[in-house]
Parts: sequence; C-alpha cells; structure tokens
Amino acid sequence: MGHSLSDLPAQTRRQIEISLLDMRAALVPRMVVTGGTVAGILAWEFHDLLHSAPLIATGLAGLATCYVLLMIVATLWSRRAAEAQPALFKALFCGLALLIGVFWACIEIGGLRHATGQQASLVYAVIVGLISTAAFSGPALYALVYWAPVTAGAAIALVTNTAHPPVTSLIGLGSYALLTFTTILYVNANTMEREFRRLEAERQSEVINLLLRDFEEGASDFLWETDASLTLLRPSPRFAEAARTTQEALAGQSLVRFLVEHGQPSPEQSCAPSIGNLLYHIGRRETFNEKSAPLFFAGEERCWSFAGKPVFDRDGQFVGYRGVGSDVTAHRHAERRIAHIARHDSLTGLGNRMGFDEVLHGACASPVGAGTGLICLDLDHFKSVNDRFGHKAGDELLQAAAGRLLACVRSHDRCFRLGGDEFAILLPDATIADVEAVTRRIIDRLADPFRLADITVAIGCCAGIAMIARAGIQPEDVLHAADLALYRAKESGRGAVRMFDPENDRQTTRLRQLDASLVNEFERQSFFLQFQPIVRLESGAVTTIEALVRWQHPQYGILPPDQFIPASEHNGTIIRIGAYVIDAACAFAATLPEQIAVAINLSPVQLYDPLLLERIGNALARHKLGRGRIEFELTETAILDVSPTTRDILDAIRALGCRLALDDFGAGYSSISTLYYFPFDRLKIDRALIRDSLDDARRRSILLHVGRMAHDIDLTLTAEGLETEAHRTRLIELGFDEGQGALFSMPMDGEALHAWLRPHIVRTASGAA
Repeated sequence: MGHSLSDLPAQTRRQIEISLLDMRAALVPRMVVTGGTVAGILAWEFHDLLHSAPLIATGLAGLATCYVLLMIVATLWSRRAAEAQPALFKALFCGLALLIGVFWACIEIGGLRHATGQQASLVYAVIVGLISTAAFSGPALYALVYWAPVTAGAAIALVTNTAHPPVTSLIGLGSYALLTFTTILYVNANTMEREFRRLEAERQSEVINLLLRDFEEGASDFLWETDASLTLLRPSPRFAEAARTTQEALAGQSLVRFLVEHGQPSPEQSCAPSIGNLLYHIGRRETFNEKSAPLFFAGEERCWSFAGKPVFDRDGQFVGYRGVGSDVTAHRHAERRIAHIARHDSLTGLGNRMGFDEVLHGACASPVGAGTGLICLDLDHFKSVNDRFGHKAGDELLQAAAGRLLACVRSHDRCFRLGGDEFAILLPDATIADVEAVTRRIIDRLADPFRLADITVAIGCCAGIAMIARAGIQPEDVLHAADLALYRAKESGRGAVRMFDPENDRQTTRLRQLDASLVNEFERQSFFLQFQPIVRLESGAVTTIEALVRWQHPQYGILPPDQFIPASEHNGTIIRIGAYVIDAACAFAATLPEQIAVAINLSPVQLYDPLLLERIGNALARHKLGRGRIEFELTETAILDVSPTTRDILDAIRALGCRLALDDFGAGYSSISTLYYFPFDRLKIDRALIRDSLDDARRRSILLHVGRMAHDIDLTLTAEGLETEAHRTRLIELGFDEGQGALFSMPMDGEALHAWLRPHIVRTASGAA
C-alpha cells in the first residue's frame, strides 16, 4: 500500500492532486463553522481580558480573517477547478492552514497565561480538540502545516504557564501529538491509495468500454438459428452481409440448401469434404464445429467458421439448431502466408531449410517413379563478392543465382536455399541421367557472368549428387551423402560435379572431420612451422627461408598445407592460422642473420582481413625486424581481380618494408596483367613448368624470355622444385637467379635449419656482398 506522488506518471499525479484539493475544499465549510464556533466561545469567555491579552486578541482576529479567506479560496477552486492551476491553490490552502495553526497557537499560549481555573479547563479542552482535528482536516500536507504550529503552541503554553515545566503534562502532550501525527500519515496513505485505485478503476473501465465498442463494430461473428425443419429464422444483418445477400433472401431458406448451393464452386463440381462433414452431422442432429468451411458467393471463395448445436424441448423433440458463424477468410489467408513465410527464404523466394526437411522426409518415405535425386551445391567465391562489394551486392547475387536455378530445373522440381550460398534441389521421378543433365545445366548457367546493379562478377559453383532409389532411407543419410559428394567436387576444382560414391566416403569423411576440427576445436589444435631455404643458383648463398605451416592433428598426424588450407579458407579459420604464421615466422626471422629474409605465404582470404596490416606491423615491431627481412608470397588466384583495394593493400605491405613475391607462376592463369599492375620483387616459376621444359626446346625458349622479362623489370627469378644438379645448370643457362627444392634441402624445423645453415653462413654473406 502507499503510492508516492513522485513515482506516478504526470497525468495520474495531476489527477490525484486535483482530487486532494477537491477533498480539502469540501472540508472547508465544516472547518470554518467548527473553528468559528470554538473561536466565538473563547472570545465570549475572554472578552474581559482581550484588551490585556494581545495574543488572544491577535489570534481571534487572525482566525476570523483566515477563515474568510479560506472560504473564498475554496469557493474559487470549486467554481474554477477545471481551469485553475492546482499548484497555486495548493499553496494557498497550505499557507492558510499554516496561518490558522499559528493563530490558534497564539490563543493557546495567551489563554493559559491569563485563564482562571475554569477558563484553563476550557483552553485544555480546546488544545486537545485542535490537535485531534488535524487528523481529520484533509490530506497530510494541509493537516501537518496546521498540526505543527498547534502542537508547538500547546507545548509552549504548558512550559510558559508555570514556573516549573509540568513534565507529566508534556509527556502526555507528546504522546498524544505522536499518535495524531502517525494517524495523519496513515489516513493520508489510505486516502492516496483509495484515490489511486479509483483512478485505475476508471481507466480500466474506459479501456474495457473501448474494447467492447471496437468488438461490436469490427467483429465478424454472427448468430444463427433454425426451426425443426432446418429453416433459417431471423438471420442477422451480419449473417446476411457475410453471405453477400439480404436478410429477406436468407429468411425461410433451408440451412441444408444454403450449404449445398454455396459449398460448390460450380454446379458440375461436388462440395468440399468439410461441407459434406457438416451435412452429415446436421442429418444426424449432432453438434458440429467446422473451423474452415469453403463457401462460394458470386464466384468468390470465402472461408467460414461454422458451429451449431441441436436444441431439444422437454420431451426430447428436436426443435432446431442454434449456432455461431464467422467469416475467417482473412485469418486463413494470413495463416497461409505465415506458413509460406515459415517454409520459404525471404530473400530468394526459394524453399528454406524447414521446407527442405519436410519435402526430403516425404521423398525418403515414398520415392516417386524412378527415384528422387538430391543436388547440393554452393557458389564459388561468393564470400569474396560479399566482402568486396557489400551485402547488398551479395543479396542481389543470391537472387540472380536463384532465378537461374529455377530456369534450369524441371517444372515439378523443388529448389531450396539452405543458408548463405548453399542450395539444394530435389528432383522427383528422375533417373541418374536426368539429375546429371539438370546439374550440368546449372553448372554451365551459373558459370556465366552476373551483371548486378553496377558491377559484373563471375562465380560458378560445384555440385554433389545423391539418389533416393528406395523407401526407408533416412533423410540425414541422403543429405550426408550429397554433402560428401559436394565436398569431393570442391576438391576437384571449379565447376566440378560428383555423384556420391561409397568408396570415397572414408576419405571425404576425413576431410569433413578436419573441417569441423578447424571450426569447432580451433583452440585445441597444434600448428607449427617448417622452413625451406631459397638459394642463389651460382654461389649457393642462402637469401631467403620460406616458412611452411604444418598441422599436428591428434588423429591423422602431421598434415601439410594442401590438406587443410583450402578448408580453412572456406570456413574462415585461415585468418587465425595466418595470424599465427605471421607472428611465428617473424619471431624466427629475428634469429637469422640480417641478410636472410623469411618468406610467408599469404592466402587470398587474408587480403580481406581488416586487421592484416595491423598484424604485420605489430609483428615487425615486436621482433625488431628491418626492411626486407619479411617477404610475402601470393598466388595469382589471390589477386585475380585487379582492383584499387587490392593494389592499396599490397602497396601498404611494401610500405611496411616487406617484399612481395608472385608464387606458382605458370600453374594458373599466368596473366601479364598481374605483373603489369602489381609491384612484385620476386617471380617464382611453378615446378611443373620447370620439369616440362628441361627436354623441350620450345618450352625452354618460353622460360628464357620469361626470365629476360623478369630481369628487365627488376624481378628476382626463382625456380621451384629443383631436384638435381642438371636442373640447376640448365636453369642458370636460362637466366634463373635462385632455386628451391630437394637439391638444397627439404623442409625442416627451426633447430634443424639453424644446424643446416651454419656451413652456408659464409657463402650467404659473400653472396649478399
């Protein structure tokens, strides 16, 4: 109980304050009459002493003035309450209450000072009455400003009336004053609570009345009844409105005829099962409640909720039906829309994961015809488009890809977007040849460039296929098989298609387990570096050490990069792996002679890491590495698109004092534009080109001219995969500067490399000179 005014909303606080002022104004006439009467009695009793008792005279005169003013203020409030300012009248009432209390205190003090024995008894009685009156003089604020001076005046009167203060009287006065004070607070709390509840009740009553009026105006329910012959009686206006007719046309019509006529889309078609169910219960005189009965009015289908209960007289004779109906068409449409939204992707309009699971379960329970095919696919390089051009471009790309999928499948095939850039297609009554033909169309169509709002992008996709040839196959097994086939397709390169092959299940399962370990248990995995030197072909001096990351897997042992880097690029863990490699390689570089650099492979995904430059700069500073001590190797696929953003990133890396190398040149596109737009320091020729050129004059000529071009633009030409001295001699003749491979050293750990490096330090120093 108890609501503080300061805790209430402003509107409620104002209403309560007005109510308290109303209460105060209502009490004023009784207070004035009672107070005036008592004051008059005292004036009569002390009339002989008024000239010698100024306190009594002042008190009586002041009371008379205040009571008049109090009546005026109360009258003004009562007449102008709607327009009045509560704060002003609150101040007036409080001020007058305080003055009245002060003037009564004057009378108390002067009365006891000049009173005879009988007069003293009268004064004591008045004091008790005045203190008691405070408990019933209105809300706490007004009561307390009146009670305080009255109580204080009584205490002063008792103390100054005798030479020795009457302790017992003062104790009694204090106890009585405390009781009055607590009573004032209690009464005020009850008053506040009662006013608050009254206002809340009024507010709730207004809300309920509003809701009832809204229901009466907007509800679509209607009542209906029939007689024993099932003839409709007194149809309501709302019933006629829902039936698209008039009350006169409905009155006297048979309920059965109404349902039959409006339950058929056309005379040639039969009624819906729900209408037949209604007629069955009506014929048996049973209660019915059909939530969704389709009825047709002027060719428009409406959905009704229709319920009825048979009525029997005292003798058990059927006398008719009573029931309620409602047009729930809008509600049913909303339910269908909600069901559609729940099972369809809002971006592409294709089915979503929920819809896919339902259809897949149905296909596994009873495959159609020759069987059901499942195609799982995802888009190549979608993440890079999303990162480079923003989510809006990514959404446009997904929508365009969904449109192409629908154009490639058959009319009865179902397409789904499972999430991100992952799609699935279910093909009922399809042979393996049918599924492969549809898949190939999709692969070819998605390989064509996409023209979005203001950019053109090329992505492509890979696909995995699984077949449902018999009933009883578990849906999760089919989806797992298609996922495994998709995983194998991704390993084979862009645009690949793979049919699920149980023989490859073990290897694919392993790859998926590695992928899951990277994503879900990354912090528990162990990565370390091995190092392989790059050597000057003529002098044998070591110029650079390439850092190669390895994964110490708890189940599969030491894994080379080609077994986990592609998966890490796909799932995004390459960012964390790359951060580790940069820091560890820089730490190792700090242990090498100043003239030897360390080369670090940089993934294309890392170029989109907003913290890449910060990671490199922090590692260089932390390990105190000078310019040229770190070299980053990038493949052509990392910088396939020649964009200002990519150029800015590479320029920033060089600005940090790092060198750049183009790795595996000749294994991919070998595009001159890559060398044209990007300022590399080293060109590494892929080992396949080196091997194929040794016994082929034409290919050697090509390498010779590549070497001349490299030297013309100040590129160090490096050969990968050197195995014999014959290779070394031939490459020197072709103009190669440096080499890397088994001829010099296989990859080794840091300690072994330091041991290997000791005999080469002198040659390294002289080569650098």
